[in-house]
Amino acid sequence: MNSFEQGNMNGMPPYREPNASPVAELKHSGPGIASFIIILVAIVGYIFSIAMITAAVIGIVDQPIEAITESLMEQAGAILGILLMMVAAILHLVALILGIIGLLIKNRKKLFAILGVSFSGGILILLIILFALGSL
Repeated sequence: MNSFEQGNMNGMPPYREPNASPVAELKHSGPGIASFIIILVAIVGYIFSIAMITAAVIGIVDQPIEAITESLMEQAGAILGILLMMVAAILHLVALILGIIGLLIKNRKKLFAILGVSFSGGILILLIILFALGSL
């Protein structure tokens, strides 16, 4: 091999013929893409669950607290909203775990893994703040 085929000592890539096959590009990590899609689904789930719970609560706000809890348990919208929020929370944790796995995979693009972990972490912090404020 000559110096053009090996590359030089300055870190330059080796010379390639114009009709030679291109160097394989890195693919996006599968768990990273899954993490991003799942967190988007979880966000939509959170939005719908909050809308359902809010719609159920609006009609009974002016009642005493004991009557509110009984009325909420009788309304299907509130129960479905709570169940949907639980499903969204499970999806949220799955997205966070898949995002972390996507970050750990070598020789893959990490854009979607970073987005999945960022959205999951940000929403997790917001939910912790929301529940902390709600418990006051």
